[in-house]
This record gives sequence, structure tokens and C-alpha cells, in this order.
Amino acid sequence: MVNLGLGCLRRFREKPTLTNTNRTPFYDESWKGIRTKFILQTTAGGVAFMLWFLACCCYMYGTLHGSTGRHAAVHVLAVDYDGGAVGEALQAAYQKLRGPGMVTLRFHTAEDYPTEEDMYRAVWEGKYWAAIAATEGASDRLAAALQGGEASESYNPADALHYIWNQQYYTTFANMVVQSGVSQLVVGSRVAFDKINGTQATLQTNTSDPAAIQALLNPILATARNIKVAAFGDVILLNTISIAIPIMIQFFFLLVLNGTSLQHQLYNKMTIRSSLLARRVAGLLFTLGAALCQTGYFWAFKEDWEVNGNQFAMTWMLYWLLMHIHLLILDSISTIAPLPVMPFVLLFWVFLNIASTLSPLELQPGFYHWSVALPSLNAYSILMTIWSGGAHNRLYRAFPILFSWWVVANITTSITHWRAAHLAYKMEHDQETAQKKANDEEAAVEVEGGTESSLSRKPTLFRLQMGLERQRTVEQAALEQRKVYGPSIPPLA
Repeated sequence: MVNLGLGCLRRFREKPTLTNTNRTPFYDESWKGIRTKFILQTTAGGVAFMLWFLACCCYMYGTLHGSTGRHAAVHVLAVDYDGGAVGEALQAAYQKLRGPGMVTLRFHTAEDYPTEEDMYRAVWEGKYWAAIAATEGASDRLAAALQGGEASESYNPADALHYIWNQQYYTTFANMVVQSGVSQLVVGSRVAFDKINGTQATLQTNTSDPAAIQALLNPILATARNIKVAAFGDVILLNTISIAIPIMIQFFFLLVLNGTSLQHQLYNKMTIRSSLLARRVAGLLFTLGAALCQTGYFWAFKEDWEVNGNQFAMTWMLYWLLMHIHLLILDSISTIAPLPVMPFVLLFWVFLNIASTLSPLELQPGFYHWSVALPSLNAYSILMTIWSGGAHNRLYRAFPILFSWWVVANITTSITHWRAAHLAYKMEHDQETAQKKANDEEAAVEVEGGTESSLSRKPTLFRLQMGLERQRTVEQAALEQRKVYGPSIPPLA
């Protein structure tokens, strides 16, 4: 079997198209000039991509660098409805834990937020990441439980503190920063209560009642109220790879659109208005379908994520808008940028948009706060509002920014389309003129010959010269087509 394989390989290598007798090695003297250019150009391109990836990755990693020291930028509303030992323990715990790596409690009075529903509304509107309250009468219930009897039997330490949070809003950071920070406060409150009131509470405890002893040992816990549960595994992809997909898919569709536009001569044969409308309709229909696909696999893998049909439709429409914006932006740039620049542009745009959604702006260095103007950040902000049932509403900011991107990108794409149509027509006209001139010159030379030798020699030399010139013309035309249409599938040869 091995011999058979080696024999087939040997026969394959002996083909005239592959044999070394028809080729020269890289170190041969005939490659001297090209060898140097090849090495320099390959090295330059490789180094350029390495440095570009380095710059893009440094920018993206910079959004998260040192974020653990900026947890204090996460503000949590705190209200003491108790006014007793439990509320005092909560404040003491925060004073002990406060620092750059701890969420910041914003204490307000019961007059500012008369009920816990008012606190819920503040978190739901996005004024705070979370809210925690020492419940009314918590200290009295604890004191009664320490005395024993029915009060100790019915005592629930989780009624001492209540907190509200939204797991859907930047789920990873909500779990790591908000819930973790509040949990530390709850544990700290229990420790602070023991330090402040431990001796007195021990003296007041009915030691003959097991329920009273249990209340002494475990006086304070908390009950959580989650605005929107998002505890499914794929949630970590919503603000990462799912931000890159809408950009990447538009670029590859743009390759197809440019290739078909070249093949069917939309730019140089069709009217400007018709060709523009044809490309715009194609883009709208494709982005509509692509947005449906992306929303579809969100729902296909949602596990126990509680979202409904209305949220599906709104997510689909938002992704449609976002994808069309990306398509228009890439179309505008690819029409005017040199072809070798496009990979750099695509990488930069992908990394830029992913970096804007990786973490909340509050946890990013101030330099990165300009990314509030990027389309992906605003689209993700709207998505979190949709998925949370209207919570953390920033539509007043996000929609105008997205709409501005869409309007400006439509204008720039239209302008670059006019330019491409102009260049395509001019290129075809120049080619036709050059071809006509070449045909006339060839005919004139064939007529001029006086002797048989000149008649046989001049056309031969002329045809050789014209063949080389036509080859250069084809190569030049290909380069000009690249300038007009940009990257495409199939590639412009």
C-alpha cells in the first residue's frame, strides 16, 4: 500500500507541469532581483499585520485592564428603612469594605424612596446598578426572635436585608461585581452586627430555645429580587463574538455583491440610479435575512432564558438596522480605499466595536468613553433594554446615534457609488479607444509593406509588440477594476 502510494506520488511529480526540469529553485541566480523583492514585501506585510493585530488587541485588552480597581464606579442605592441595629450594621459593613474594588453605596433616606418599589424603579430605569435596603422593623423582629417563643420560630434572617439587581445588564459583570459586592455587604453586615451588638444580644438571648440561638448565630441574610434572570451559558457570547458576526458577514456579502456588479457591468452599463437602487435593495434584503439568522440562533440556544415573540421581533429589527449600518460603512470604505488596506480596516472596525461592548463604560478607563458613539455599543444598549422588558432605557441616546450612522453611511455610500460608476464608464471607454487604436495601427502596418520580406516580418514583429501591449492592458484593466469595485468574489484577476 505504501509502495503504491509512493509510486503514484512519483508519477505525479514527473508531470511536465511539476517536474524540476521546467523550473528553477529559489536560490537560482535568475531569481536574484525577484528574490529580494519577495522577501522584503513578505516581511513588510507580515510585520504590518503583526503590529496591527498588536495595536488592535492592546486597545481591546485596555478596556478591561485594571477594571477590578474601578468597581467603585458601580453605584448601588442604599436605604435604611429599619433605623435600628440592622441598618447600623449595613452602614458599618460598607465603611469597612469600601474601596476601589468595592461597589459604591449611595445612601438615601426613606423620604427620597418611600417604598422598595421606588427603589426597584430606580434600578429598572438604570439610575443604579442595584439597590439594597434594611427592611422596616428588621431590628425589632430580630430582638423578638432572640427572646424565644413564636417570634424565634417564625424569624427569617433573609427578611433583614432586601436587594434588587438586573442580571441581564452586562451579565458577566452583574454576577462578578454587583451580586458579589452585595453578597460581601450582607456577610459584612452580619459580622458588623456581632461586633456592635454581640455581647448585648447574647445576654438577651433565650439560651433554652434552639430557635433563639439560631437567630443569634445567623441574624442577618438577604433576599434578592432579580429584574431579569439571564443565567444561561451562551449569555457570555452576546456582547463578544455576537458583536463581530454582524460586521464579518457584511464584508463577505460585500465581496459577492461587488463580484456580481462587475460580472454584469452594473456600474458602466446601468443608470446610476438603477445600479444604486439594485445594490441598496440587495443589501436591505440580505441584512434582513442575516439579522433573522442571528436572532434565530439566539432563541434556539436560549435554554431557560425568558423572552417572548415580541422581543424576538424587536431584536430582529434592531440587528437588521445594525447590520445595514455596517454594510454601508464597509461599502463606502472599500470603494475608495486601496485593496491592501481593507484587511486592516476590517480588523480595526471589528476590534473597535467588540471593545466597546466587552465591559460597561463605568469600568473602562476614561479614554475609552468616546466609544459611546459607536453603533455596536448603542445597539447592545437597546438589546439589553429589549431583553429586560424595558429596563435600563437609553433609547433617547442610542437611537439617534444609530440613525445618524445610518443616514451618514447612506450618503457616503451614494457618493462613492457615483465615483465608482464614473470610473467604470471611463475605464471601459479608455479600453475601447485603445483597442480601436491598436486595430487601426495593425491594419496600417500590414498595408504599408512593399516587399514580401517586409510583409512577412513587420506584421510578425508588430503582432509580438501588440501582444505584449495587450497583456499590459489586461493587467492594467484588472488593477483599475480593483480600484472601481473593491474586493470581490470571484477576485478580480
